[in-house]
Amino acid sequence: MFKKSLFFFLFSFLFSQVIYQVRAKTEFVDTLTILNLCGIKPKENFSSEKVAQAIKKIYKSGLFSEIKVETTITNKGIILIFNTKDNPLLRDILFSGNQKVKTKELKEKIKYKKGEVISEYKIFNYRKEILNLYKEKGFVAPKVFYTKSERDSQNMITITFHIEEGKKYKIKKINLIGVRNLKENKIKRKLVNKEKRWYRKGIFKDEEFKKDLTRIIDYYKENGFLQAKIVNYELKSEGDWLEINIHLEEGKRFYVGKINFSGNNFFSVENLRKTIKLKEGDYYNVKKMNLSLQELYNLYQEEGFLYCQINPIEEIRNDTVDVNYEIKEGKLVKIRLVNIEGNERTKDKVIRREIVTLPGDLFKKSLLIRSQRNIFNLGFFEDVSVDFTPVDSENIDLNYKVKEKVTFGQVSASISYSQKEKIVGGFEISQPNLFGNGQKIYLKLEKGGAITNFQIGFEEPYLFDIPFSSGFNLLYYSYSYDYYDKLDRNLSFNFSFPIFLDYTKIYWGLKLGSSYIPPKSIKDTKVPKEIYRDTIKKVYLLPNFSIVRDARDYIFNPSAGSYYLYSLDISTLKINFLRQVFDVRIYFPLFWKFSLMARTRIGYLTELRKNDTVPLYERFYLGGVGEEGIRGYPDRSISPIKEGYLVGGKAMTIFNLEYKLKLAYYLSFIAFFDCGNCFEDLNKINFGTFKRGIGVGVRVEVPMLGLIGFDLGYGFDREGNKLEPHFQFGKTF
Repeated sequence: MFKKSLFFFLFSFLFSQVIYQVRAKTEFVDTLTILNLCGIKPKENFSSEKVAQAIKKIYKSGLFSEIKVETTITNKGIILIFNTKDNPLLRDILFSGNQKVKTKELKEKIKYKKGEVISEYKIFNYRKEILNLYKEKGFVAPKVFYTKSERDSQNMITITFHIEEGKKYKIKKINLIGVRNLKENKIKRKLVNKEKRWYRKGIFKDEEFKKDLTRIIDYYKENGFLQAKIVNYELKSEGDWLEINIHLEEGKRFYVGKINFSGNNFFSVENLRKTIKLKEGDYYNVKKMNLSLQELYNLYQEEGFLYCQINPIEEIRNDTVDVNYEIKEGKLVKIRLVNIEGNERTKDKVIRREIVTLPGDLFKKSLLIRSQRNIFNLGFFEDVSVDFTPVDSENIDLNYKVKEKVTFGQVSASISYSQKEKIVGGFEISQPNLFGNGQKIYLKLEKGGAITNFQIGFEEPYLFDIPFSSGFNLLYYSYSYDYYDKLDRNLSFNFSFPIFLDYTKIYWGLKLGSSYIPPKSIKDTKVPKEIYRDTIKKVYLLPNFSIVRDARDYIFNPSAGSYYLYSLDISTLKINFLRQVFDVRIYFPLFWKFSLMARTRIGYLTELRKNDTVPLYERFYLGGVGEEGIRGYPDRSISPIKEGYLVGGKAMTIFNLEYKLKLAYYLSFIAFFDCGNCFEDLNKINFGTFKRGIGVGVRVEVPMLGLIGFDLGYGFDREGNKLEPHFQFGKTF
């Protein structure tokens, strides 16, 4: 009884004391580091929670492998002493036993730094990365051990990873035993592990094998075999070859029976039934039934029933599955507040004017996705996500979280050489989000043997905070073409505003300038005579009208949506012509990260009056990259020819197909097919004379430079060297 009372007395006494001093005993680390990390100051009240929290803070730094705390009670208070054992520093990492994987590759995989603090947790992660690398390369059952050297006087150690690589097998044969109703080749297409063929290595990937077994069962369930299961499997090795036997039981095939709904008040049964991907009598497909459930949720969420609950109750009758969807619609949900997070440079108003989910409106999923797309297409952010905070059963707060791109603005200087343009130096500076207001200002200078280009411009996307954009561009441009030079000086103003059609804007521009061909630049007296009509300086006034419907998911590197353009130019004063262009691009999302783009561009030029002539430099010339590109052919190399010279066309047609692998918003690989031609007039269009090109390319969005592309095209219908490289900067179609 006495001992128990004494214990409680000492316990109460200890916890009623204040902290008199905080000390630290370390091996190599400065004691001040401990005192700063622990967060405990003298004259604070002592508590076990405070000490435990301090230990967590110190340990979280990663500097120490062991932390102990001593307490000494004095008449002035408690003295706390933190005793630590330091984690060592890394001198180097060595490898032994790696014969088939290079040391350089192992070092790149674990990404260590000499001199960093090394803990057991880090070593564990390094070992894990080494094992992952071996498994990725097809090695079966690799083993990795490690040893540590003694710490030197500078607290540094060397770690050596000892590797037993194990075997690397090639798959000779996969036998699917028990398959009766499905085709083996279709099942094998679902597997990551595949048999060796002349066009693939057939390396066995151990970490994917168990997933492959699941993929087989998933495929069976997609075809109505709900009771399919893997009974057994065998891996038989002989030398470097592996034979895999997979034994399975298919079970019987199930069919879709009656599909009913209960609890639905807002939607009729007919409307709900339209969302179901299967009909009565179809094979029961688990994947399609899950998609049907998701479509039902989308249908309700689109009308504001955010908290709707749908429970599919399945009843099996022999080989038939009846499904009854029990629906609890809940209440309509409204948006109370719209919050924006993560924007450090961009002002809130720039983001808010792109958001169409407004406070007081009913929640609609499509409008939320639309808002994300609008924000992303500003080009200022690398990620845009949305979540919501429930307020009550009828209200939520929407939270748009943006992650701004690392760089804000683009500055580039370049020097290049080509046979035609010789040496060209360039400088460009642009700010696409001036002062965080979404405004764009830019300056471009280029000077070389064939080109002189100076541009300065400004764009305001929301004039007076209404969706009315305006801008101007001042241009001085001189370029040396094949047999003449063209000099152009102009000032243009541009305006645009949205109309009632979704995703649609009307653009209007006005350009005032002068163009001409300097007589001294004509390189041959045998050139077509109409060129001399353009050697006089001619002032022109060119109004432009365009209507654009742009519903692409990401305008800088799209993989879904569509783009429609109709453009009309009417040049007056001394240069008179009418130009019309129609452009259509459709983007089809395919599987995984693949997509397909199909494009058609049609153009037509005509004189305004009978005696007018369209200058050579205003006509259509195809080839190269850009809006009127046909890859596999040099820039402006496709055109009607007169007396051996390219004179441009008054009508043109282009078709493009692009098959794209978009690994990230900033990186894509493409394969393309282009064809087209331009003609002397509309009535001379001949599809049989189209120039064709195929090839591959890459698109990279680089900070400070923007979108950079490289394509290598093969021109079927050109003479001589049929390969043509293409470089492009900025926006591509």
